[in-house]
Order: sequence, then C-alpha cells, then structure tokens
Amino acid sequence: MPPGTLFQYIAWRTLIAVGSLFAILSALVLLIDFIENLRFASKVPDTGFGLAVSTTLLRAPSLTQMLIPFVFLFGSIWMFYQLNKRSEISVMRSAGLSVWRLLAPAALIAALSGVVIITTLDPLSSNLYAQAESLKQRKQDSEHNLVRIFGDGIWLRQRNADGQLIINASNYDDERAALEKVTLWRFNSESVLLERIDAAEAFLSGRTLELHDAKLRSPDNDQSTYTPIYAVRTSLSAANLRERVTAPETLSIWQLPRFILLAEAAGVPTVRYNMRFHDLCSTPLKLLAMVLIAAAFSMRPVRSGGAMRLGIVSVFAGFALYILSEISTAMGESGLAPEALAAWIPAVVASLAAVTALLHFEDG
Repeated sequence: MPPGTLFQYIAWRTLIAVGSLFAILSALVLLIDFIENLRFASKVPDTGFGLAVSTTLLRAPSLTQMLIPFVFLFGSIWMFYQLNKRSEISVMRSAGLSVWRLLAPAALIAALSGVVIITTLDPLSSNLYAQAESLKQRKQDSEHNLVRIFGDGIWLRQRNADGQLIINASNYDDERAALEKVTLWRFNSESVLLERIDAAEAFLSGRTLELHDAKLRSPDNDQSTYTPIYAVRTSLSAANLRERVTAPETLSIWQLPRFILLAEAAGVPTVRYNMRFHDLCSTPLKLLAMVLIAAAFSMRPVRSGGAMRLGIVSVFAGFALYILSEISTAMGESGLAPEALAAWIPAVVASLAAVTALLHFEDG
C-alpha cells in the first residue's frame, strides 16, 4: 500500500471512530443537560419547554467541547484496537513501518483539531455560553446585577423593583472587599436620576455598600453635600461580586489577554483567567497526548482477554488524566504552582509518559 494511501486510510478510520464517539457522547450529555434545564424552567414562572430548549442549544458547543480530549482518547483506542484485532498493524509493522508512521495520521488530526478548537470553535462556544448564562440569570433573579471590567475600571449595575444603581470604581481590593475612587448614580424605577455620589472608598458589608468620605449631588441642587459614611442598599456581596465578574468560560482565547490586563489593573483576581488561557493554549498538545496514549495501549498484539484488559486500562487512564487535571487546576487556583505550569502539566506529563511507552514498544 503506498504511503499516501496508508495515511489516508488511517486518517479516515480515525475520523470515523472519533466522530462516532463524539456524536454518541454529545447526544447523551445534551440529553442530561436538557433534563436539568427542564427542572430549572419548571421553577421559574412564565417559562417552560422553550427556555429549556434555548438554554440547551446555547450551552451545547461549550458542553461538547469539554468531551473532546476523552473522545480522542477512547476513539483512538478503539480505532487502533480494531486495526490490531484484524492484524493490520502486524502487517504494516512487518512491512517495515515504524510505530511513528502508523500513528502520524491520527496525531496530525488531533493536533490540527486542537488548533481549530481554540481559534474557531471556542470563540463561538464562549459567546453562546455567555448568552445562556445571561438568559438563565434574567429568568431566575428578580434583581439583575451586572459586573464588567473596562479600561476605566470596574462598572457595576444593579436593577430591582425600586430602581437602578450604576457604580464605577477605578480599582477593587479583594482582601478588604473595597472599591476605590467610586462614583455612584442612583435612578428610580422610571430611570430618572435621583443623585450622584462620589466617594474615596466603598466597602461591601453584608447587603450594604458603605461609601466613605462621600459627596452627594442631586439634579435639583448644584451644591454637593459631604458625609463621612453613606450607606446604600445592594444585593451584591464580596463573594457575589467575584462571581458576577465575567466568567472565564465566556471569554475566548482572543479576548483573554486583554481582559487579564484590565482585570489586573482593576485589582480583580486573574488566576482563573490565566488558567483558562493556558489550558486553551495546551489543547493541541493535550489532544496529541490522547492519541499517543491510545497508541501505547492498543498497538500491542491482541491476546486472549485482551479486549477486556484494554478496556479496563483505558478507563483507568482516562480517570487518571482527569484526576491529574483536577489536581493541577486546584494547585494553580490555590497559588501552590504558577498558573501556566499548572495548566500545562496534564498535557506534558501525558505526552512524556506516552512517548516513553511507545519508545519501549518500538525498541521491542
């Protein structure tokens, strides 16, 4: 068989195995998510089947993207096992082909898929995921809170039945739960400005925003009124503010670098955003590692009970990779390891382990 034909044959088998497994697992995950969204919709007045369908469809790209590393692992294991079971790998090896030539098509597909995912699919899924979360929040909360970070600092908006608050702060001190250089605009329920408040600092205390050294000014009076402490009722807390900031999952690889710079300037913790950025960057290597691990497990000669043994080992490998990923993520978020190192550890360790096993297999 000519090298080009052999490459196309293995590549085609890889696409069929990975694509079929992806379709099956995606259908299962989306069905589970749809059931959860139906439960959510049943608890919200004036919503129903339509909200569950909309939320599921918007979340679908993001949820299925999470499956891709394991799809490549188990799909490649199945593909190599089938080739091995029919003695095709033995024939190819006897023809003088190295193990690297045999896994090159699948490895190339995995690496290219990783590039396509982080440059094309992830920006789409991030945008749709953000729309889904916004939709659920609007339907669930009677008070709508929004936190955004721009070049001029942090902007917060709180809307409820009594009116609306818009707050701008140049910086946020997470340890003290304090906003610095604060300007607050308070509107009534008809969006009429009631007052503007400028303060040196504002502290989130329970469900109250305490503005220190505040200057109050109303539209009817040009003179400002000074007060040492001015309290404003708010539904935002320190923990809630961190949660309301744009979620890392809603930002693509193109948006994350600028957002990280803005968040650092505004004093907002950026650990999760750095972790996501480096995790996305490691996607091609991670998918390549899945193929290498699959080849290391499934290219050996098939013996009696080999299918059962291979299944058990592959499930154990997938579970071990998941545990390693969770541990490295926890280390990065807790500050025990640099974010970049923690995000790249699973891909690098898996690649090195697989290459070592394949070298041992190649040398006999």
